[in-house]
Amino acid sequence: MNLRKRRRRRLMVAVLLVLAVLFFLLLRLRFAPMVEALSMTTVNNETATLINNAIDAYIEAGYIHYDRIIRLEKNAEGRVTAMQTNMTEVNRLKTEILDEINKEIVELSVEDLSVPLGSIIMPELFSGRGPGIPVKLMTIKSSGAEFHNSFSEAGINQTLHQIILDVGVTVTILTPNGTEDVNIQSEAVVAQTVIVGEVPQTMISLTEETGG
Repeated sequence: MNLRKRRRRRLMVAVLLVLAVLFFLLLRLRFAPMVEALSMTTVNNETATLINNAIDAYIEAGYIHYDRIIRLEKNAEGRVTAMQTNMTEVNRLKTEILDEINKEIVELSVEDLSVPLGSIIMPELFSGRGPGIPVKLMTIKSSGAEFHNSFSEAGINQTLHQIILDVGVTVTILTPNGTEDVNIQSEAVVAQTVIVGEVPQTMISLTEETGG
């Protein structure tokens, strides 16, 4: 009799284990696409914020100056006749800013990149709540920075010249569903000035590319 009971218990345990595995597999199939999408969104948002904060900190620290990037040549009447770009300074800024951004991205913790369980199971009620599903950042696959010009009217016979930095980063993350590449793009105005009179046609481009 005891032998029969032991056999029944073993059979019940085996059946429960099989049901648990099947239930887990069904959950994985059902929620895998959502986990992947939320993981990529989380990494995109956190990394974009980090990039913007790093650029802002670099600007606030006084490392970027308009007159170090652009040299305005003027005639005797004070009219701007030419704008020359200091490509040495441009490339230096690209390299330094990218190095800082890459370092900050690598130091992102799993807690920063976790996806709350409530956002997956019942997002309409428990979005942002519950234990986090970790999203591990594995490598920075590529990164690059590019400066470009923006000109807009700033008043009568005045033009606002802005120097904008575009940063693009591709990172590889590890989710419960495997590895995924996430492309993050961000831009920020890093320097600007108001030019009185017409914008001269003589100007060196800011678009020489430097990647990291």
